[in-house]
Amino acid sequence: MTRAPRPPLPTFDLPQLAVHALWWVWFPSFILSWDALGLAGRLGMCALGWMVLFWNYAVLHNHMHVSTARPKLANWVVSRTLGMACGFPYRGYYIHHFNHHKYNDGPGDWGQRRPGEGALRYCLRSALTPWFWPFETVGQVWRFAKKRNQRLELVLDFLFVDGTLLALVLWRPALGLAWWAVLLVGQVCILWLNLAAHFETDASQRDALGNTSTSRFYNTFFFNAGYHQAHHLKPQMPWYELPEATRELAASSLVRPALITPLSPINPFWVARIVKRYSSEPCDPQTDSTITSGTPSAVT
Repeated sequence: MTRAPRPPLPTFDLPQLAVHALWWVWFPSFILSWDALGLAGRLGMCALGWMVLFWNYAVLHNHMHVSTARPKLANWVVSRTLGMACGFPYRGYYIHHFNHHKYNDGPGDWGQRRPGEGALRYCLRSALTPWFWPFETVGQVWRFAKKRNQRLELVLDFLFVDGTLLALVLWRPALGLAWWAVLLVGQVCILWLNLAAHFETDASQRDALGNTSTSRFYNTFFFNAGYHQAHHLKPQMPWYELPEATRELAASSLVRPALITPLSPINPFWVARIVKRYSSEPCDPQTDSTITSGTPSAVT
């Protein structure tokens, strides 16, 4: 049976861009309303900012694989503002993320847990070190940024994100530090998603590269982020095709049943299970990259 040809990708992915537009509303409102708000109002704006950041990360992740805005200039602008929304210099995070796809959370993955490191320590260490001791991370991405003016983009992205934060801290210290706190808490939660997506997976086995969450709530609001096994096998597939791709991969025994869960990574029961059971042992030994068909190189 011949499969129907894939429909053309939309020029603008409106559902995802609508989520990103929430940040464009929140961020100026956060700055402009700060002086007029009391403590409760400021805390409320920070909590709202955390939710907007967390939702925007789903868009940032998908955008790195399949652009939400395909015209060249629009793609460049959206890339920068999505990075800003999540506190990541875009090109640096892009290179770091595709290194993750190349090694699938196994040896060689810059974001891999360290020996003896539990779940909470991993999230805190991975979120804090790029801010307070960024030299290893910057060195890694700088060495791999060799194509199409990527090093210039790296410099501009760091100036864009870190420069804006520094300017706010110098202008309104409480405002700037509050935004930094929102970014830090949000990034800890983002790192949690990666940890949950690779809980008890095996980087050396093609049927066990990621977990599959079938949570309707999570996949509806986070653009099918739960279908992580299919995403690692077919990383350039648009988000709306991942459920069907998961069914096809399962029929080909490329989705391990033990790694399918009805819970989402943000479900309290799933969180408690990972905190309790995540092994502090290093990942399984692996000598070669498990780069999969269709996975771009980290220097793409």
